[in-house]
Order: sequence, then structure tokens, then C-alpha cells
Amino acid sequence: MRAQGLLGGVKAAAAAALLAVTMVAAPMTAKPAAALDVSKAAADFGPEGAWTNQCDIDRMTDSKTCRLMIYRLFDDGKDVGFIALSIIPTGNDFHLFLTTSQGLIDRCAIRVDRQPRIESHVATLNMCMFPNFVSGRVADQFRNGSTILVRVNSPRIGKRDIDFPLNGFSRSFEEMQRSMQ
Repeated sequence: MRAQGLLGGVKAAAAAALLAVTMVAAPMTAKPAAALDVSKAAADFGPEGAWTNQCDIDRMTDSKTCRLMIYRLFDDGKDVGFIALSIIPTGNDFHLFLTTSQGLIDRCAIRVDRQPRIESHVATLNMCMFPNFVSGRVADQFRNGSTILVRVNSPRIGKRDIDFPLNGFSRSFEEMQRSMQ
């Protein structure tokens, strides 16, 4: 029973943090200030471990902005939190953002199946960025792979590895691309 209550609280905290990070990573999708309904925010992000696609019309520019996202919760007995991957269009390409609830990040890396790992060169508070998602051929690895291993290095907790499934990625990515046309 305690675990269910703890997991519910973690989901609510993860949803609130993901909402805040998403607003920072894609500020053009920000909506007017309002009270945060965490249960509604958790529903907006979809089920844990599933790729979700969200497109909105920016009220300032009347242009469509989209993002593709997946998140995982963790509880290893000493830390409870989340790690999320977001793919956001940027001009002629896309950027992959890794966000976490762990605070300051030293560096991040991703590895699709048994292929060579890809290091992030941009790490900051709660986030790493992997630019040139399509032109750098990372999208091809995601389309043809089965899992992504994510490694986050933090001064506070050291390294954390989490796996993300790639099933459903291709369909969701293509849907996002069609939605943007």
C-alpha cells in the first residue's frame, strides 16, 4: 500500500517536473499561467514507457509545434524520480532532449541496442541535448532498434542507467512529421 502511494506521488511529481521542463525546452508551446492540476498533467504525458506525440498551435505565432516523448519512473530505494526523452523539431532537423529529476547533470549518453554510444556535448541542470537527430542518423538507429540505454551522470548520485523501448517510435515519429506539414 505504501508503495502505491509513493508511486502515485512520484507520478505526480514527475508529471509536474516534466511539464516544467517541457515548457522550458519548447517555450513556444507555453500556455497562459494557471493553477497546475498534476493529475491532468500526468494524463497528458500518457502511460509510462510509451511514445506519445503532442502537437499544439502556438497562440503567438499561430504555427504548429510538436514533440514526441517517452518517460520512465525509477525508485531504487534511495532515489525516486524520472528520466524522459523528448524529440522536438528545430528548423530543418530535430533535437533529442534527455530530462531528469536528478538535478545537475555532468554528462549523458545514449546507446541503441549494441551500436556505439552517443555522448551529449550539452549537459546542464536537469537536461542533456543531442542535436541533429535526423541528419546525425540517430533517427535511423531509433527506427531500426529495439531498446535505448540511457546513462545519466550526476555529481549527486553518480551514474544511472535506464532502458527505454523503441516499439511504437517509428509510427509516432512519422505521425508527428505528418502533423507538422
